[in-house]
Amino acid sequence: MAAKEFYRQKAKDVLEALGTSSKGLTATEAKKRLEKNGENKLQAKAQKSLVKIFLLQFKDVLVILLLIAALMSFIIGSYRDGTIMMIIAVLNSVIGFRQEYKAEKIMDSLNKLVNSPSKVIRDDQIGEIAQQELVVGDIVSLEEGDKIPADLRIIESFNLRTNDVSLTGESMPQEKESNQLAEERPLADRDNMAYLGTTVASGSAKGVVARTGMDTEMGKIASMTQAEDKSKSPLQSELQSVANKIAVFAVVIALALFGISIYQGYGLDFALIYALGIAVAVVPQALPMQVTVALSQGVDRLAGKNAVVKKLSSAETLGSTNVICTDKTGTLTKNEMTVKKVYFDGKEYQVTGLGYEPDGELLGEDGDPLSEAEIAEMEIIFDAATMASNAEIHEPDADHSGWYAIGDPTEAALITLSTKLGTRSPKEDEENPELHEFGFDSDRKRMSSVREFEDGNYLKMKGALGSVLSISKHILKNGKVVEITKEDKEKLNKLNEKYSQDALRVLAIAYRKLEDEETDYVLEEIEKDVIFLGLVAMIDPPKEGVKESIKEAHAAQIDTYMMTGDHAITAQAVGKEISLSIDDQDVPVFTSEDLEAMSESELRKTMEENKSLIFSRVSPENKLRIVKNLKEQQKIVAVTGDGVNDAPALKSAHIGVAMGQMGTDVSKEASELILLDDSFPTLVYAIKEGRNIYNNLKKTVIASLTTNGAELTIVLLGLLAAAILGTPIPILAIQILSIDLIAEILPLTALTFDPASEHLMKSPPRKQEDHIVNKHSFSEIMFLALLMGGLAFTNFYLFINAQSEAVTTGTQLYARGTTISFLTIAFSQWVNIMSRRYEYKSIFNRNFFSNSKMIYSILISILMVLIVIYSPINSFLGFAGITLADWGRIIIAGFIFLLGHEVIKFFKRKNETA
Repeated sequence: MAAKEFYRQKAKDVLEALGTSSKGLTATEAKKRLEKNGENKLQAKAQKSLVKIFLLQFKDVLVILLLIAALMSFIIGSYRDGTIMMIIAVLNSVIGFRQEYKAEKIMDSLNKLVNSPSKVIRDDQIGEIAQQELVVGDIVSLEEGDKIPADLRIIESFNLRTNDVSLTGESMPQEKESNQLAEERPLADRDNMAYLGTTVASGSAKGVVARTGMDTEMGKIASMTQAEDKSKSPLQSELQSVANKIAVFAVVIALALFGISIYQGYGLDFALIYALGIAVAVVPQALPMQVTVALSQGVDRLAGKNAVVKKLSSAETLGSTNVICTDKTGTLTKNEMTVKKVYFDGKEYQVTGLGYEPDGELLGEDGDPLSEAEIAEMEIIFDAATMASNAEIHEPDADHSGWYAIGDPTEAALITLSTKLGTRSPKEDEENPELHEFGFDSDRKRMSSVREFEDGNYLKMKGALGSVLSISKHILKNGKVVEITKEDKEKLNKLNEKYSQDALRVLAIAYRKLEDEETDYVLEEIEKDVIFLGLVAMIDPPKEGVKESIKEAHAAQIDTYMMTGDHAITAQAVGKEISLSIDDQDVPVFTSEDLEAMSESELRKTMEENKSLIFSRVSPENKLRIVKNLKEQQKIVAVTGDGVNDAPALKSAHIGVAMGQMGTDVSKEASELILLDDSFPTLVYAIKEGRNIYNNLKKTVIASLTTNGAELTIVLLGLLAAAILGTPIPILAIQILSIDLIAEILPLTALTFDPASEHLMKSPPRKQEDHIVNKHSFSEIMFLALLMGGLAFTNFYLFINAQSEAVTTGTQLYARGTTISFLTIAFSQWVNIMSRRYEYKSIFNRNFFSNSKMIYSILISILMVLIVIYSPINSFLGFAGITLADWGRIIIAGFIFLLGHEVIKFFKRKNETA
């Protein structure tokens, strides 16, 4: 019998099928089952060895390129550069290595969550055993506060309610019973089952263990988190694409230059060293570091805004997000029930304030706050509500950043209401002690408490409207108790229906003064002929700023889906309140049953046709299916969650986003981003930051490739001139390396610090097929590289032709000439980097100084260049001091290059407005 069918069987049939009885298993039988089926715990799959995981980090093309470049540097004698590149390669691999143990961490967190002692009946005797020793067929006893140690079929229930939020996402405690359920139901509605990892909110019960360990619903989630392979981030895919192209190009250029050098008669040694050196120059050695810096800075900025990124590449992936799948409870809403309306004595009142913090006011029908005297007249309904409640609210402490509740969230909302209005005495239980309590159950749908007062004993009651009305004989009207009429009940039912449509949870409040002889406290004799006081309506309210952030996501053309364990009506009402729909229409809602009835193509079509959707009562499998379908559509998906049930989807998504305050350790381990403030607006900010990171990386990569192209251009022009005119090589390999590692490394890195554009969140996310190096950017790189390299070669050629004597390799004049080539490229690259900050704007704009790090980095780079040219170490790099006339050539070349940049931007602006 499959586990999913136990809830559809009678309790006695389940006991028979599992080979047990209400007396429990014998100790001998339990031992046999434990040996046969193993311990009741969650297990991780076998993992790769540490050595293998570390070595696998070196299979990345960019890391391979760095290692080859380092080897080439050692071959040509540049030990310093080779060592630096080797360190960069190893550091990148170490960073990747540290990300590989997520599965084990998730499993550790799961076991911490579910591990607890269990009260078990064996040999008709109750005793406590370790949870791991539970076997199928064991009879488990449950009480309020217990963790549920396995998947149980309830066989006896006494007002049992369980907190299932970590598994199903349902925000309210769920009533559980022992009766058979005939029809098929989703996991969240199987009311005679209790599941591993959830807790008992109230009541008591007995249940038979139906599944243990990895066979439980929690075990299925554990399996899904381990089975899901993570997709590469857009940045990883992009860098791999760039690295592949560079690798092929470097090999082709090395072979070509080697052949040309041999053909020109430079000799085997020179040809080999020169070809290897130029091949090294083609590789942007500083790029991995610049990428790491850009991501690290983004991560730091995000951390300052309560968003902790666990993996560097995830910071950029955020910027590519085009679908957010968000849970409701705790992310869009506070997960703190809050009374919003009170209906009393024929009038409706509004309540301000959110959550469990007792700060707010009661507003009359005119919208003005009620006075203390007016509130005192209503104290009767507030006292009745709190006296029929057992929850508590507490101030922030070391473990809680805000006010928090202990007990039922609904009751906590009533306590908060009375506390914020000042009607609840801190010594309520001492002043009016409870003599007897009739607990809530699913049949009566109400709870009542007998309290002692100076003038006698009173029954205080709260419950579902229909339940309370069924025993109401009177109602409070105009301050007087009168007989309740049919019209009164119809009016209350209509109001209740209106509140329910707005996803408000409605409780009716009533009371009755007991007669002196009513001391036996028999339920049927006490809960009767009550006086109806009014209604309180509450909701789990949206968080501050959520509505505005949803609007910002819409403007950024990011689809937003809600995936929740709550009911469809509640989810739709919240969606309406936060403006989840772009056009203010009702967002389509699909339940778990709807999803299971849809094919993959139907689901895909639905998601393609709607920018906003709500999926309610969804299971972990449903969430995972939604994410997979979106990924198959080539969407970049961010998923938020805080429960164990969210872990598979969090791990499968490109960006898993866990809640830092309410989130379980399991959800945090399965995610890449943790929101310390559990705030949806923080996620939208993180997406904005991710977009800015990518934009800055794009600028950096293109600027870096431009100078690499310029270096190649001057080399090829130099070889061509050498073949035709017999001129010497215009730049040395070590000088090309000096451009990369002295002149441009700091400004390129500073480019990653550029602030975000004001239009960043008013444009759609970038498409995955829109690579950094595409036909447009490649054309621009080629034009500017040819211009930069051509200007450098022209300056070199004009210099040697202006000399009265022949310029040959190894002379002082030759050193001056190559220095001019070097400086022309360096100066032009500084102009290129500054201009690259703006896609369409001229370099001359009011934001010129907005990136102070850029200005300082160029000044430092200029200083470093002047030191290597005019200090004694210049001969080591083949440099020599130059004259003012030489500097004039370099500056003129820089302005010509700037003019080329401005012309490109002019045509870009023209095409943009066309």
